[in-house]
Amino acid sequence: MANENVPALLRPLDGELPAEARSLANSLRVLFNGLETSVRRYAVRRSRDAGAISRYLNGSRLPPWEFILELARDVAAHRGESIKDETLELLRNQYRAAVEARGNPASLLELTRQQLAEADRKAQQSAIQIRVLTEALQDRKTLLHDIELQLRELQHRDAIMELKLDRVTEERDGLLQQKAQLENEVTALRDELNRVGRRAEELEAECSSLEIKVAALEGPGEEESITGAMTVGMLEMVGFTRLVRRLEEADVVSIIERLRRLYQQVAAITGARFFHTRNSDVTFITSSASAGAETALLLTHSEAVKSVEQIEADGSYAEVRTGLAYGRVYSQAGIILGQTVSLAERLCAIAPKDGVLADQQLVEQLREEATLREEGAEGGRFQAMPMWQRPIRGLGVVQPWLLIRSPDGET
Repeated sequence: MANENVPALLRPLDGELPAEARSLANSLRVLFNGLETSVRRYAVRRSRDAGAISRYLNGSRLPPWEFILELARDVAAHRGESIKDETLELLRNQYRAAVEARGNPASLLELTRQQLAEADRKAQQSAIQIRVLTEALQDRKTLLHDIELQLRELQHRDAIMELKLDRVTEERDGLLQQKAQLENEVTALRDELNRVGRRAEELEAECSSLEIKVAALEGPGEEESITGAMTVGMLEMVGFTRLVRRLEEADVVSIIERLRRLYQQVAAITGARFFHTRNSDVTFITSSASAGAETALLLTHSEAVKSVEQIEADGSYAEVRTGLAYGRVYSQAGIILGQTVSLAERLCAIAPKDGVLADQQLVEQLREEATLREEGAEGGRFQAMPMWQRPIRGLGVVQPWLLIRSPDGET
């Protein structure tokens, strides 16, 4: 009777296998032969499909990394030893090459997630090293301080106890030797701490890069669809492009970050939702006319917008213009459409410098919301002054209104 523990022979590898897949399959077959068992028995042992394991070992299917790691651990346990780092590194490199050769998005995403997990593990180890080295460095500094105190005491005793000069000199020499040794250890620990700190920064940067790659591979999530009557605002910072061409990259990034924080603060106050930015144009929507007017006035007269947009050498501000319109809007996946959007864009184009130009329907909606101060009346947070009527291409004759904040209106 044949010995059941003798593993079944594996089929020869397909001659048309890519080089990367062949290299990985050969390594897996060498590992599997170290188990001294059959494919079927190993499949039962690990609750896996025997056919799938055979395809992994024949190179016709790319195995998941979990299977490779599990097989390596089983072989090491069978041999009574731990997994060698060089073995894992070889398998990881072969697996990465096979995944990249196939170009499967799901496999690439899983590989990138594994790289992120490995980088995060190394970053945590670096953090632990930093703590250990920092504590060791502090201990050595404390010992060094104690030695220096003892030396000072001995030097004082040396001056007043000449009869015990020989003993004091011997003790002093020993302490000086200990001091030199501790100073060398402090220097070595400081150098090691600096090295580990630099490595920790590199690993954190690698984690950030891999997180961005994972997010890109996972793809954008589904965004909420919005349809209905609301306020659409369009703000333009004239001269922004000319400013960007003149500044260094770091200054441009700083400006964009300040504007992003401003939009977050305004959104927290008014509930506005900001959409895509095209060059220097910022688009937002709000559920009410009052919130839209408040958002437009906060952005138009914000020092954060004006001060970062200084164009001329004499420090004059860039021109900020805003258009507002109220009506039905269609929004899906960060794209907003509708005649209201077009009207807000046209009003922005003809708005005066540092002014907010609104359409007739938004002014009427402000009246309904009781936030518009009528002429000769009291109360109301906003005031609207009629401007000249003018034809707007594709929209006919439009009555624009210049929107301002009431002198004693709420902020």
